Amino acid sequence: MGTEFCWAAPVKQISLSLQLTPHQVEEYYRGRARHVVAEAADGRIIQLPIKVLHPFISKQGIQGDFLVTTDDENRFVKIAPIKNDESRGGLLDVMG
Repeated sequence: MGTEFCWAAPVKQISLSLQLTPHQVEEYYRGRARHVVAEAADGRIIQLPIKVLHPFISKQGIQGDFLVTTDDENRFVKIAPIKNDESRGGLLDVMG
């Protein structure tokens, strides 16, 4: 008694790499497409609305590795960049 449980919906995470040129991003802005279709690291094909990628647009387009989170019904929840910490990459080589 007195203990409450909060059950969160199961989530799924999908890793993918995006390499969109500035020209490709411009095509989305012109309304020629509403979704980006990409192959995930595990081979699945996923479709994302372009609006969820707006925070990641730069002068180089959209470049990088991302982790997409979906709910148990495969509905989009969030997307986050995967940060590669290259500064730690050679630590074992340096230490011997």
